[in-house]
Formats: sequence, structure tokens, C-alpha cells
Amino acid sequence: MSPSLLYRLSMWAGCCALGLLGACTSANTAAASLSVRELNIIDEHGQARIRIAAPMPDPQGLKRAVKAYGIQFMNASGQEVGGLAMLDSIGINGLCFDSEEGYEAMCMGLIQGKPNITFRHDWKERIVIGVEEGVASIVLHDAKGTPHLKLAVDPDGATRIEEVTPAPASR
Repeated sequence: MSPSLLYRLSMWAGCCALGLLGACTSANTAAASLSVRELNIIDEHGQARIRIAAPMPDPQGLKRAVKAYGIQFMNASGQEVGGLAMLDSIGINGLCFDSEEGYEAMCMGLIQGKPNITFRHDWKERIVIGVEEGVASIVLHDAKGTPHLKLAVDPDGATRIEEVTPAPASR
């Protein structure tokens, strides 16, 4: 047997032995744990596209109003385009997708334990769907974010269509 073949066989045998030892060792030990403050999943160009963090950093060029904990989704240039977050200080857990301008364009979540879906355009609320104190409702807003029409169904099944009168402008 040639020395190079003998060397390759011994290396192969050593690798197999180490692999088996590793498999046996991990099979007999408790599950491992990894504790990190932030984990970035990068694309083939090295750009972070998914970030799991506690707390999450601010989006590019913006400042979060409150600390968020969860998962951040980023586009190819690193701009946040959505996320799954827990905002403990204000009691919100939600999944949101952001506009190119950086505002939350569509969110679905729990606000103080109450289900809510919100659609925004140009930084303004346009449609809000939710259930509060047993009343299911849809509220439609104008382009300035002022509510105008509310469709509601009470817990007992009573239905209402309400014109929402905007609050008078303060002087």
C-alpha cells in the first residue's frame, strides 16, 4: 500500500471515528442552548435580511418610539420592510409590513389583548378592523386619517352603520 493511500485511509478512519464520537456524545447529552442578543440571517451578498433581536435596532434613518423585541425583515439594501414584534411597554404584539417610506402600512396584532388589523397610506390610518369589548367593527378614515364611517356588530348581533363625526379642530 502506498504511503499516500495509507495516509488518506487513516485520515478517513479518524474523521469517521470523530463523527461517531460526536454523534454518540450529542445523543447522550441534554439539548444545547444558544443565548444571543441579536442574530442576523444574511443573503448571498452578506446583507442582513432577517434579524432576531431583543431589543431590535432602529430601522435605517428612523427612531423607534418604544423598544421592540422580535424579528425584523429587511430588503436587499438593509431597509426594514416588516417584522414580528412585541412592544411590551405599550402592550402590543403584532406582525407588520412597511411601506417604502418606512411607515407600517399593514399591521395585524393584539393591542392590549384585543385583535386589530390596520391599513395605512401616507402615514395615516385608512382602515381599522377590530374587536373591542365584544363589538366587531370596521372604521374607514379619509386621506388625513380622520374617521368617517363605522360598521359595527354587537355581541348580541345588533348591527350599526355610524357616521363618525370628526372632532372639531382646536383653536
